[in-house]
Amino acid sequence: MTAVDDLDTITDRWATLQERAGTRPATTWPPAMGITRLMTEEERAEQAAERADTAPDAPGARPAPVDVDVLDIMRTIETGLITAADWVASRVQRPPFQAPTGRGWSDDVHRASVLLAAKDAADPRRWKYTGQRTAPEAAEWLALRLRGGAGPFRGLDEGERRAVAEVAASGAALIRKALGDARQRTAVPQPCPLPCGGQLVLEGGDGAPPVVLCEDCGRTWTEAPSDAA
Repeated sequence: MTAVDDLDTITDRWATLQERAGTRPATTWPPAMGITRLMTEEERAEQAAERADTAPDAPGARPAPVDVDVLDIMRTIETGLITAADWVASRVQRPPFQAPTGRGWSDDVHRASVLLAAKDAADPRRWKYTGQRTAPEAAEWLALRLRGGAGPFRGLDEGERRAVAEVAASGAALIRKALGDARQRTAVPQPCPLPCGGQLVLEGGDGAPPVVLCEDCGRTWTEAPSDAA
């Protein structure tokens, strides 16, 4: 996957990430399958209390339906992209054309120069250093720079391309993890039930069926699909 692909992922999935941030945190990882299902009585009581508190018809004020973890991820991605765009623009974006001074507006050459300078400064392809800048806007602008899009810019050198690629890869990875597209790996507190007694890990979270595997003997366990009703 290229840096442009990563930036396109951020642009395309940002709205979905915003929707996720406006919902309650998902608690689907790690899944309660097989060997990871063991819970103490205290944990069961806490889980029951949480269900009672978050039920839509439960009495009392309801907490704001916001996923703070996703909001933190969004801030991290946005800060990284805007900082990268500011840095790249400071290096590759040509300063606006300056109109000559000292001639009246009635001078045709002077008037044309002023209009040209104003149009150049207002070119929508320019990256703005102030105002409302969003992650999708920064991602789109950086993707255009990587693609060599036309405008008041020079091409990116290899160092600048690598820097943008690092920011893009980090942001795309965070989005995939937040939206459940990235495969995750979690240690299981119980040892392998086979004689090796090795470390168990749970892999999943990317839409594929989760798998428990032993890092010592290599044995794997998957949850059998339930029969259709």
